[in-house]
Amino acid sequence: MVRNSDADALNMAESRRLAMLQVCDSVFPVGAFALSNGMETFVQRDFLRRGADFEQYMKNYLDVAPYKEIGQMVLAGKYGTDARLSQRGLASRLIELDELASALQSAREIREGSERMCVRLVKLVRQMDAGQVEADRHRGAYAPGRAGKSTGSDGSAATGDSSTADGSNTVNDRAADNRAAREDEVIAVHKTGTERHRLHGSADNVQSSPALDLYASLMESGRCRGLHSIAMGLYAADHATSIRDAAVMYGYSLLSALTMCAAKAIPLSQNAGQIALHDSFPRLVRAVDVAMTLKPEDLGISGAYLDIAAMQHETLYSRLYMS
Repeated sequence: MVRNSDADALNMAESRRLAMLQVCDSVFPVGAFALSNGMETFVQRDFLRRGADFEQYMKNYLDVAPYKEIGQMVLAGKYGTDARLSQRGLASRLIELDELASALQSAREIREGSERMCVRLVKLVRQMDAGQVEADRHRGAYAPGRAGKSTGSDGSAATGDSSTADGSNTVNDRAADNRAAREDEVIAVHKTGTERHRLHGSADNVQSSPALDLYASLMESGRCRGLHSIAMGLYAADHATSIRDAAVMYGYSLLSALTMCAAKAIPLSQNAGQIALHDSFPRLVRAVDVAMTLKPEDLGISGAYLDIAAMQHETLYSRLYMS
């Protein structure tokens, strides 16, 4: 006989898995279907002509994915679930990751497409969270409380005494103080907003997205550009049962989108596309395992040819996709 507590835990785990599956679904309206990530360049250059070519393309893509989107997603997810980080510490890590990942997006269309997808994801998740809060309020389950992680010193930026020996601040010190003040302001706004929308229970409640909300606040303040891969990692930190499982789902969503692009651009039959997608699963799992071991400095160490193809896509004579 299953106890109520065990049943509740199972239901919560399934709800979390469904939440992650939803945002990884190809019909989730963030605009991923309009992006080929440079694949269309290979089609027009006559490198992709049949199913075997697409299988090789998928293999090459997965060789570099741990150092690109999947790696960025995993790092963001790890930051979002790191209990040692304070709110300021998490904000600082996200700003650094956002700056690095944005700089590594060599192709303008890829970068802008990722930013648009990020904005749409944040907007829709906020609407879903607000709708769940309203539904629970009507059921009497709503109760305000503290949001996010407790603030502390772990992972926060060291401030200390920024004055020089003669009592005056240097330009760099003042700039650091200004950045810290802006981060404090963003965190204060983030806390106020999430406290208004906190559901009864712990910060692990499936209906809230505190880590993603913090990233959205940093975007709105101009501290972050906003990238879809980072937003997905933070959504996983808020909702998924584990970052690794979430990364596999996210990787599948990337491959599924590429398969849909190939079906239209090559053109590729649906059967050939699905066979190539299925055959890529073992490589996807290995790619995620590689991504789980990476540090920020490992990002961007490969994939130059894919970046060049994405940049060349901007000047193609005719195009089906935005990137």
